[in-house]
Amino acid sequence: MTAGYAHEELHHLVDRLSPDQARRLLHLVKTDPELAETVGEEIDEPVRRRRLSIAGIGASGEGDLSERVEDLLAERFNRSV
Repeated sequence: MTAGYAHEELHHLVDRLSPDQARRLLHLVKTDPELAETVGEEIDEPVRRRRLSIAGIGASGEGDLSERVEDLLAERFNRSV
């Protein structure tokens, strides 16, 4: 297992934790001498929330396009619905 794969797998697993499980894991990391030494003071910094880079990419200002998908495709390909 490569370090990159382990890092991605750990992120995936942490993302699936409930809030209580996440608090418990954070406590374990902070109290484990080896992990706490590696992480250092960084763990006490404010958490920055990750945002989806694709959020809002399909904003057209024309309402819910998914409701009109058939009409839009028909217009694009010059077909009648």
